[in-house]
Amino acid sequence: MLQASSVALSYGDQLLFDDISLTLNAGERVGLIGENGSGKTSLLRVLAGEVAPTTGEVQRTGRVAYLTQQAGELAGTVIEAVKPAPLRAAAQRYAQATAALESGTPAALSEFTEAEESYRLSGGYDFEVQAESVLAALGLDAGAQAGALSGGQTRRLLLAALLLSPAETYLLDEPTNHLDAAGLAWLEGWIQASPAAFVFASHDRAFLDAVSTHTAELERGRLTVYPAPYTEAMELRAVQRAAQERDFEAYRRKRAALEDAKSRVHSVARSAGQFNHKRAGNVPMLPAKNRAQAASQTLARQARALERRIERLDTVAAAKPYTDHRRLTLDLPPIAPGPLDVLRVEGLTVQRGEKTVLDGLNLHLRRGEKVALVGENGAGKSTLLRAILGELPHRGRVVWGAGLSLYAAGQNGEELAGFETLADALLDANDTLTPHQLYEITAQLFLPPPHTPIAHLSGGQRTRLSLARLSVTRAQVLLLDEPTNHLDPQMVDVLEDVLRDYAGTVLLATHDRRLIERVAGRVVEVGHLTT
Repeated sequence: MLQASSVALSYGDQLLFDDISLTLNAGERVGLIGENGSGKTSLLRVLAGEVAPTTGEVQRTGRVAYLTQQAGELAGTVIEAVKPAPLRAAAQRYAQATAALESGTPAALSEFTEAEESYRLSGGYDFEVQAESVLAALGLDAGAQAGALSGGQTRRLLLAALLLSPAETYLLDEPTNHLDAAGLAWLEGWIQASPAAFVFASHDRAFLDAVSTHTAELERGRLTVYPAPYTEAMELRAVQRAAQERDFEAYRRKRAALEDAKSRVHSVARSAGQFNHKRAGNVPMLPAKNRAQAASQTLARQARALERRIERLDTVAAAKPYTDHRRLTLDLPPIAPGPLDVLRVEGLTVQRGEKTVLDGLNLHLRRGEKVALVGENGAGKSTLLRAILGELPHRGRVVWGAGLSLYAAGQNGEELAGFETLADALLDANDTLTPHQLYEITAQLFLPPPHTPIAHLSGGQRTRLSLARLSVTRAQVLLLDEPTNHLDPQMVDVLEDVLRDYAGTVLLATHDRRLIERVAGRVVEVGHLTT
């Protein structure tokens, strides 16, 4: 279906990736992973033909459909917006041919027959039923105006349009963004049942495990393909890297031994070549000198032989395996325990205009609990978090435990707004950090120095800064809204470690099933909290 051969892409002097080869056959589903900024979206655009590679080539068989992360301007109703372009053209021709039948001419009848056949082959008679089924599964109203949709709804609209466009190869960039549990289950089933080939960049590890047959990791400009879903692929990678580490250590020890032997032989050779007549005793001078020179030459040949062995060893040496050291290891004071009752919400009601988003909601949090809020899109998870923080008008009681300190983070890193430098953002999370610790944090997470303006950070660097703030905060309560948004799987693993080790109380709204499974001690569904 698709074959990339020795593909490289550069922007100016920056080489994004190099020597990438990928063969995609019908029915194969490749999960594309890599850290933020590694070039996953750029690689998908090259595979789709939207960007020409700097070197190499991509061969495609059949139609390729590409789901981008950005939407253009949308007009008309939702069902009109998801109608494929070939079907729209066929429908227009069919309508014109139908109107022309009034002339009664043979040419008009012939054109009507051809137009009707084209419309039928384009799926015109079945499209509306199929489209309404897909739109309903993704939580979209077929008759709504496309231009009035929210950001999340627009994202699902793009996904629906793609799924309704027949193709042999689908390239999906973060297809699970803004999908609730029902939408995710539907998408997984659709992909699993499709005979097409897929490449999808995603941070959703449960989704990758459910649908992928292969995992392709884009790391430091190179692509490594594992013949397994995400979790199994990461286990295979760990085994391979452990073997590489052993091979590299064996090479390093052998090289060090040869270098030591070469150094000793060189030393002895120099000593042997320096003839001392006082040490020759009563032996004739000339033979003694010749023997010393011969010994020196022999030792020099041995040293050159050792040098050649080192050179041969270097040519076949195991490469030093890459190790991701992005973990914070700071000696920070423990979090103060705080009161036993952290939060009590009674009869919380929130309205937006004439719509009631939350109605009579009750919730109780105790010290040390880690609670995940789940629910369909629009159920009110983000609204609940904002209401208990006092950011939205509401009715009912919200009572926090006395003296508690809170840390809140939004879906898109909104908590970084208003800070000028990395140091400002980190000190806001923990004002006891010393200048030395600020430099430790930025170095351990591969961030620029603390005095760097936040405006100069890349998207991946902003993500790591948010994780750093979360790691160092001494707040007793964390309120997190979709904390895995925009995180690559490696950074989600870091987030899991942070939340598992956190001694305080956590309330998070998330669709990430793996995060819920590994972190949450209790799951509550918004929409079912009124009792």
